[in-house]
Amino acid sequence: MKLNFLVRWIMGLGMTLLLSPAWAKHGPTVTEFPTPTPDSLAEGVEVARDGSIWYCETLASRLVLQRPDRSVVEYPVPNNGQPNTLKIGQDGIWFTDQLNNAIDVLHPESGEVEEYRIPSGAMPTWIELGTDGSVWFPEPSGVGRLDANRVFTEWQIVLEKADAHIEIISLDLAGHVWFAEKNFGGPGPDGTNTVRRLDPATNVISEYRVPTLGGTPAGVLANADGTVWVTEFFGNAVALLDPGAAPHTDFTVTPLRGAAAEQSTPGTHLHAGGGPHVAATPVTPRLTAVTPSRTPGWIEYPIPFPDANAGDLRVDASGRLWFEEDAGQIGVLDPVALTITEYPLPTQGNGYYNIEIDPHGRIWITEAGFFAPPSKVAVLEP
Repeated sequence: MKLNFLVRWIMGLGMTLLLSPAWAKHGPTVTEFPTPTPDSLAEGVEVARDGSIWYCETLASRLVLQRPDRSVVEYPVPNNGQPNTLKIGQDGIWFTDQLNNAIDVLHPESGEVEEYRIPSGAMPTWIELGTDGSVWFPEPSGVGRLDANRVFTEWQIVLEKADAHIEIISLDLAGHVWFAEKNFGGPGPDGTNTVRRLDPATNVISEYRVPTLGGTPAGVLANADGTVWVTEFFGNAVALLDPGAAPHTDFTVTPLRGAAAEQSTPGTHLHAGGGPHVAATPVTPRLTAVTPSRTPGWIEYPIPFPDANAGDLRVDASGRLWFEEDAGQIGVLDPVALTITEYPLPTQGNGYYNIEIDPHGRIWITEAGFFAPPSKVAVLEP
């Protein structure tokens, strides 16, 4: 009797622990943090090694550091600049200033900002850091580089459509620069189709076309194996390009070179303090099996949500592709299981720009606050 009672008691305790909230698996959540300066148009999120995040407050002329304890520091950008994307480098936080047409670097320890004006006066819209100390950026109709000697080189081209522009670039392991041309002409003959690769050593640009007419490639991401992920804004798909198998055409451009005009501005910390306590919002994901379509050198995976308008994208440690949807969701493609899971964001219609994955597998995204202010930065815990 005593043995049976003991067995029943142990089994009951085990079930209690298994079903208790402390042991139960929590579902996915999204936590949204208001920006320190309201309505500042949050863009360009990056994750540091210590788990801190950096992002831009474009309209407030500030960069923001949010630490894991949720404390925040704001750094002013000189000349009323408008930072819109940033990258964490070994020598500081590099960012684009789309108002002063410059590439800047912030030194967080002092708050000092060095500014390098682009010789052509073109507006930079993205930023990537090369392994050789160079800084790469797209211009509305070209690609630029600020090298370690602080000399600019600009490759300017004629785009496929007169109303097209370049938003996102990606560097591959061979030193090539990938970029896509985007417009808002919609699917069909008025939309853009072009993904390009620049070889800066030869000045040769290779041109690839997405399979869907007017698919409007928006985001590009070069993989270590030489393939390239592409989001199709109006094609409502994510696509994998194999450059060695896809048809393409090549042409050569003559770059422009010029020394940078440097300006250094002593820095200050505009604000420091604890961030607001915000609660996580449970979200219900939707998992959908997808059937890819194949054409020479391309695999297209249709996005289940209609008119998702996919843009920025990242690959996680498991090889899954995460992407932001302007329609108000974060999607993830599992190319092995052939599924796409979409997580709705609590604040809809807020203008979503950039995503990043932190060391814990959480997905950070900026919310500009266009139609549902205030501006926010959010994190998805899937």
